[in-house]
Amino acid sequence: MYVIRSIFEVALLLAWFPAGIFAQLQTPDLDFFLRKQVGVTPLELSNLEKGQTIVKLPKTSDTREVAVFAVVRLDVPPEFFVDSVRDIVTFKTGDNVMKTGKFSNPPRLEDLSGLTLEPADIEGLRRCRVNNCDMKLPARTIERFRKEVNWSAPNYRERASELFRLVLLENVQNYLKAGNAALGEYNDKAYVLRIADEFATLLQPAPYMYAYSAEFEKHLKGFPHANDVGAEDFIYWSKEKFGMKPVVSVTHVSIYKRNTPSGLHVLIASKGIYATHYFEVSLGMTGFVQCLSEPNRSYLIYINRSRADALRGLFAGLKRSLISGSVRDGTRKNMELIKERLERDYNSMSKGLEKSP
Repeated sequence: MYVIRSIFEVALLLAWFPAGIFAQLQTPDLDFFLRKQVGVTPLELSNLEKGQTIVKLPKTSDTREVAVFAVVRLDVPPEFFVDSVRDIVTFKTGDNVMKTGKFSNPPRLEDLSGLTLEPADIEGLRRCRVNNCDMKLPARTIERFRKEVNWSAPNYRERASELFRLVLLENVQNYLKAGNAALGEYNDKAYVLRIADEFATLLQPAPYMYAYSAEFEKHLKGFPHANDVGAEDFIYWSKEKFGMKPVVSVTHVSIYKRNTPSGLHVLIASKGIYATHYFEVSLGMTGFVQCLSEPNRSYLIYINRSRADALRGLFAGLKRSLISGSVRDGTRKNMELIKERLERDYNSMSKGLEKSP
């Protein structure tokens, strides 16, 4: 029963493909790249031009990872796409998204006013102990919930939610000051997970990533102290349905724009710096590749690398193989929804501008 439940819980998790591929997209021959680096077939390339989504599930060496790569043609200009991402609350709208909020600069407690904890999470915090907790937390935070919440008081649920929002705010404030070094570690399980160490391995280039953008890599590793590329950064929180438990997460988004011989390309890193359940760390990469000959014709590439605690242990390989179909189908559906929404909104905006005097 536990194995079946774990499979269901991680069925929507997205995982990795090397981030360095984006640097190679400056070549005008995107078809060659997709065939050579990703293994896309001529038939799939033909379908891509017809508006279909290509999804690949590359193999991974770490048992905690399950891989996905997706690309779809997207007929909108790059600035429209970037503006849509900036409006993250609207961009994240979907059936599985319960609530989203964007942090101010500087972040304020009011930014989290729309966030509530599920009753099951509050009860999990009541039972939470170091090395035995239902929520991903460091030891110092686990002790804060033990000491600062009167679990016998009638209003303990409200107090637990208030403290959780305060903890999230403090975590974001510390991250904005010290970057990865402020992420600390998780002490909810018998093992200790050092988050900065996990991110270091996610960002580390491999030999086949020789064209990985060194300046963007430096920014992602050195944030907030290294931003020579002029990247745009913001942080948001979300509450989403995943398996048996909704997940509250905090994500750092970094937008990097670059002019190339084939047009304007946009790279967007989505760095999951906290999640209440399932995710140990995650790093998503979105590439927007513009076609120079047709300004409104572009390609959207999505890659995400995540590590999940449910994929540890004896049955990790079995669980990964069983969820592959769900990951593929879920990714294709999400890409198609993004394409449909962005093209509809862009066409609607364009028609409105044409009618304006």
